[in-house]
Amino acid sequence: MGFILNPKGEVILQHYKVSPLFPVEHSVCPHDVYDWWIEKYGRTLDAFWPVADTEIGRLGIMMANEGSYPENARALAMNGAEVVYRASYPHPATGNEMFEIQSRARALDNNLYIVAPNMGTYYLFPEETTPIDTFGGRSFIIDYKGRIVGKQEYGAGSTYVAGVIDIEALRDHRARAQWDNWLKDLRTELYQLVYEQPIYPKNLYLRRKPMKHAEYREKVIKRQIKLMHDRGIWVKPAR
Repeated sequence: MGFILNPKGEVILQHYKVSPLFPVEHSVCPHDVYDWWIEKYGRTLDAFWPVADTEIGRLGIMMANEGSYPENARALAMNGAEVVYRASYPHPATGNEMFEIQSRARALDNNLYIVAPNMGTYYLFPEETTPIDTFGGRSFIIDYKGRIVGKQEYGAGSTYVAGVIDIEALRDHRARAQWDNWLKDLRTELYQLVYEQPIYPKNLYLRRKPMKHAEYREKVIKRQIKLMHDRGIWVKPAR
């Protein structure tokens, strides 16, 4: 879960991660208990992608692997988000630039700022003497046109990334840009066709505990591959 605090230390936004790091994380997300979630919180953008309206802009959260799926950033933008916090992402995705490419694309596609800090080295236990690195740093602040305005390649210890976030410029762009103001041109009726057929099963953990790796591979991953193959999207590799 991610949260946002105001200057008084009060929690003004709570966000529950909708896309865990598949297939490593089997923690329960809203889609895994979808029917219960809808009954409790409703079927709205706020129920899955809440946004907090603050004095420094409209803020949202896109945690880690959520940024791997364009729909999460698009949903936040459609709910009014102007600045989205995205952290963290592990190797090899940072070393091979996936973290940067994804974050810049999400910012550009939706005309919003992405603040994407990432972890560097850390100690696994308090008494540990050898630091480890599974994340790789590479922190960014990206503007509403996909440009990097703050960058920290790596820090072996405590460090920071800084850059200008101009909310008024973003709002002016959204109001007046003729071409690269993408959201105003969405053909929503057309794009709904892409999502009419379900792919990942909802309510996976509505009445059971999360699966272990082996069971998940058999009951979810292999099912997904077969489903995509049957729809002609993927071709089975030659043996």
